[in-house]
Amino acid sequence: MAAPGIMSNHNRCWIWGRNAVIETLRAGRWPMLELLHSDRCDEDIRNEVISLATERHIDHVAVCDDDIHKKCRSDEHQGLAARMPPFPYRRVDELLVGLPPDPVLVILDRVHDPYNFGAIIRSAEVLGIDGVIVGTREQAQVNSLVARSSAGAVNYVPIAQSEQLATTVAELAERGFQIVGGSDRARQSVFKTDFRQPTVLLIGNEGRGIQPALEALCTQFVQIPVLGHVSSLNAAVSAGILFYEVLRQRQLEFRL
Repeated sequence: MAAPGIMSNHNRCWIWGRNAVIETLRAGRWPMLELLHSDRCDEDIRNEVISLATERHIDHVAVCDDDIHKKCRSDEHQGLAARMPPFPYRRVDELLVGLPPDPVLVILDRVHDPYNFGAIIRSAEVLGIDGVIVGTREQAQVNSLVARSSAGAVNYVPIAQSEQLATTVAELAERGFQIVGGSDRARQSVFKTDFRQPTVLLIGNEGRGIQPALEALCTQFVQIPVLGHVSSLNAAVSAGILFYEVLRQRQLEFRL
């Protein structure tokens, strides 16, 4: 039986791979229960993770590749794996403390696919989003797949859970945030929307979009113009385009 507080699904007890493990160690926010490393790991990386694990009082063990493979059931571990407790989500009120002027937050409404979830978090971290809020129902949770597909970005973007997303959106609107819903049915282009003010970007479920209770709270809807025969984009790709447009508008001096 799994110890109390540890994710019980076998794969979800472990994160693996160089980026996911080392970024989790560096950030120090998601505490590891146990660290495994093998000779497949680059020597410099192995020395760093051992040093960080020792500093953080994390048990670390040198093992063979087969032992890591058995733990995480993957041969893509790159010589590193860590046993984890549940991810430490923030409360929404904690996330809101200390936000910069004119912040940009992302609310995900029932994103089921962990790879989409992880990719959205990775884009959010790279492109300067100030925080991500998710619901507690019908939502992929931060687990090994999300940590890996985010390349460890789950450790750096503040991620909060809300039991009542509609209440959270309404409270953010009262605080002066514009609530912008992404929709392929919208008439307004994302490129003609002003993101230089406090903004919530609302991204809906991969198949059903934004639920009606949240749609009713949106101050506007935006769409990404497309040229091909397929009418819509993957949720993670759409999110990346939205985030980049926010960055472009806010960093006018930014140059490729």
